[in-house]
Amino acid sequence: MHTEAEIKQAIKPLVEKYGALTTTGVKELLSTVLVFDDEDKEPSPTRNEIKIIQRIGNIISHQMEPISIYPEGFIVDKSKKPAIFYAIKGLDGNKEKISKKEIEERKKQAKKSHSSYKKINWDFVNERRTTIGVLGEEFVYKTELDNVKNFDDTSVDRVLHLSIMQGDGLGYDILSLDNKGNTIYIEVKTTSDSNPLTPFYMSTNELDFFRDHDTDAFIYRVYDFNMDSKHGKIQIISAHELFSDYIFDPINFMVKHK
Repeated sequence: MHTEAEIKQAIKPLVEKYGALTTTGVKELLSTVLVFDDEDKEPSPTRNEIKIIQRIGNIISHQMEPISIYPEGFIVDKSKKPAIFYAIKGLDGNKEKISKKEIEERKKQAKKSHSSYKKINWDFVNERRTTIGVLGEEFVYKTELDNVKNFDDTSVDRVLHLSIMQGDGLGYDILSLDNKGNTIYIEVKTTSDSNPLTPFYMSTNELDFFRDHDTDAFIYRVYDFNMDSKHGKIQIISAHELFSDYIFDPINFMVKHK
């Protein structure tokens, strides 16, 4: 069963994608970013919905103030019916919901987006994901926590290692923020090779996501990674640089029997 804390982390990428969502919208879309387990799908004894959907309502009912900023990086306004979840920007005491114009732009982008969350076949994921890949993500996650703590220690909870809970289907591994309080999306690619130009693999879903986020998505190319110290060097590649400075060789295919 997913906890309320885990549900809040799952809600974050939804709110980032659409800019703003009603509680109804969150309930309708949660299954697109989180794989429900059997207990999640059990009927609620008190409401005509499954347990995990009821827990979304519990988040609202447990909120003490009409408008609250959640550490994961979104605002909930329960003075409206239904309540509205908003993406936020800013740092420290200046956190605020994004503008109506930005919300409209994100909703338009979401409608025409190439990328979409794809639920994961975990057998294939476990076969493809290596120990070094997982350790590389953890290294970047900790690095981002330190970076954000240095410029705004009130925002460290907005750094989320989403691939740990939600798999590789989002098109990125980590949600973080820049020193102006804007959300950034990080996909981690790790190698023990000392050359940062060593080729790496990207899935179609990851490429589609980067095409849709050419200003705020980044590859963190972890190289010269030491498995014992769990430390390496990081080269940051923006989405713009990815498509202008790199070529894509379709050499990786999943092979299935006809």
